[in-house]
Amino acid sequence: MIEEAAVVTRVGDGQTWIKSLQSSACGGCMQQQSCGTATLAKILPKREFAVDSELALQPGDRVMVAIEDAHLLLTSVLLYLLPLLIMLAGVGLAESYLPADIAADWLPEIALLFLLVSFWLIHRFQNLLLLQLCFKPQIVRKLADGE
Repeated sequence: MIEEAAVVTRVGDGQTWIKSLQSSACGGCMQQQSCGTATLAKILPKREFAVDSELALQPGDRVMVAIEDAHLLLTSVLLYLLPLLIMLAGVGLAESYLPADIAADWLPEIALLFLLVSFWLIHRFQNLLLLQLCFKPQIVRKLADGE
């Protein structure tokens, strides 16, 4: 599991809203490639988002948020492999259904168009795709004041 500290911003409707506490030291650290905290800080949005929690929390509480490694791998596949597959499928469809002379002349533009559309779709549905389907951040524990 990859863990990072977060702060509770609000509690309501059976969900706890948290915001990631990005460490200012992460920017200058030489271990960013192998550090779970730096990786999680890049993935988690810099805005607040809802997390299911069974803990009794209040706004301002510091908590430890964790993401399963397998969910992180699924997210990577979605963000990197899916756009390439959509681009290749679009190129295949263009070669199949467009006349040969048009397809040959416009193939790079068609590939770029499908790639950009896939990026736009992922961006448009990122809350559903990333926070609901791929990885569900979970609150592991409440942090003490000194942690």
